[in-house]
Amino acid sequence: MTALLSEERSIIHVTSPLVMPIDRALSSGIRTLLGRGARVIVLDLAQVSHIDAAGVGELLCTYNIMVARRGALRIVHVTPLVREVLTRAGVFGLLTGDDEIERV
Repeated sequence: MTALLSEERSIIHVTSPLVMPIDRALSSGIRTLLGRGARVIVLDLAQVSHIDAAGVGELLCTYNIMVARRGALRIVHVTPLVREVLTRAGVFGLLTGDDEIERV
């Protein structure tokens, strides 16, 4: 996992599968960004080959925290397998922002 920070957004390049147990580096990185007052966190999932229910839960937990803080969590560069899992879970549009576009 690597993180790039700016005033507008923080980008985390996730490099390991989002499966049980969740990579502590990812959870720690997200908590650090939240502690620094991050308003927008973007997770680049280009290198994520697998995701399970624990990974979906981690994404949703972070999403809910960001919404409660009037911020946003977005995922980008989603691999086909991860996209399929998130779509079946009914959260792909929520995490990519596609739901917001469709509502306009």
